Parts: sequence; C-alpha cells; structure tokens
Amino acid sequence: MNMRLRIPFLCFAFCLLPLFSFSKGILVIRVQPVFRGKPLILNDKTYVSEYGESMTIEEFKFYISNLQLIGTSTSYLAKNSAFLINAEDTATLTLRIENIPSGIYNQLGFEIGLDSVTNVSGALGGDLDPTKGMYWAWNTGYINAKLTGYSKSCPTLHNKFEFHIGGYTEPYIALRKAALMVPELNISEKAKAILTLEVDISAWFSGIHLFSMNNIVTPSKESLRIADNYMTMFKVSKPDEGGK
Repeated sequence: MNMRLRIPFLCFAFCLLPLFSFSKGILVIRVQPVFRGKPLILNDKTYVSEYGESMTIEEFKFYISNLQLIGTSTSYLAKNSAFLINAEDTATLTLRIENIPSGIYNQLGFEIGLDSVTNVSGALGGDLDPTKGMYWAWNTGYINAKLTGYSKSCPTLHNKFEFHIGGYTEPYIALRKAALMVPELNISEKAKAILTLEVDISAWFSGIHLFSMNNIVTPSKESLRIADNYMTMFKVSKPDEGGK
C-alpha cells in the first residue's frame, strides 16, 4: 500500500474503533451481616446458636478477594482485588466494582480470605494495612476472617470467645471459595447493577459448642472446621438493575 492510500485508510480505521470497543458497566454489592436472617447489631443484641447457647457479637471482619463474575458469553475477574468487610464500619459494606464488560452474568464467585501470594508479600496498604487488625506477622500472614464475642457458655475470662481464622501453608490452608448463582445480572453502561450479599454469621457455629470450642487464634484443624462452616454463610438476593 503506497503512502497516499495508507493515510486515508488509517484515518478510516481509527474512526471505526469506537464501534468495536466494548462497553463497560458497574456493579455495586451491598453486604448485609445478619444472624439467622436478623440484622447483626454488635455488642447489644443477644443471639442464640443451634445448641441454645446465647451470645453477643463484638467484632466481625473478613476479606473478599479475587471477585469473579461468570456469564453465558463473557466473564470478569477483578484480579488481585481485596476488600475488607467490617461490620462496625458501614463504609466497608458497599463494594463498587467498575469496568466490567457489558453482558448477562449468572454467577458470582470470590475467595474468602487472601491467597498465599498476598500472605508472603508482607504488610501492605489499604484494606491490607496491619492497622486494620487483620495481620498476624510476616511468617503467619493475614487473618482471613475474624469473629469475637461473649457467651456465658464459655468457661473463659469474661466469657469471651475468639475466632481468628487464617493459614496459607499446608496442612492448614484456610482460604475458601464461594460460588453463588445470580438470576440474570445485567451489566451495562446505561445503569449500574446492584446485588445484596447477605452474610449469615450463624453458619460459623454449625456443629460448634462454645463451651468446648471458644478460642481459635492460630492455624489448626479447628480453624479449618470454622472456615468450612463460614463458606456457606453467603446468599445473594435478586439484583436491582435500576438502583442508584
């Protein structure tokens, strides 16, 4: 192609680029901590486990990472993403994910906790800052999820129970994955999509007696049992694609 023909051709090609560019959309996830369907109220309300053990919840935090959307013809991975959910901080209960390829998605996936690469990277910033109270040490890494509170069933000082769940090396790898079906989540540039992610912490106590299991603060067989429990605490409500 000679120079005279090449310049008009290039101009024509650049003019067509917007026609072939993929539109992007926004997803907002509203996290709602609950206990058996009732709103979680820290330090004030009493909740009862499946074994009749009453308790109050003092602290509830966990990480969501590597969030993924899967659709019929497209998928999206927020690679290296990490969000710290803190029941005490309402600002952390709304997640905003941008630049998602437009399309219909029917599955939401994410990891509960942080992968080994993040754990061996040392103390980081943002939601991974050690001041957030979710970092053990350089050799033990991050806490994936934390739940503390009080129960008269606990034969401990001040009747306190503490679950700090983490571990990224064998045999105590506590990272878990959640895969949730979503009824036709429509992502487009016209309006942001909204999901409500209900997080029922009663799942932590499935098959657990606080009288005998009330202090787990290092990687162990017991911590893996708790991790298996809370893997089931998530439920997605029907999305509102016209939300604000």
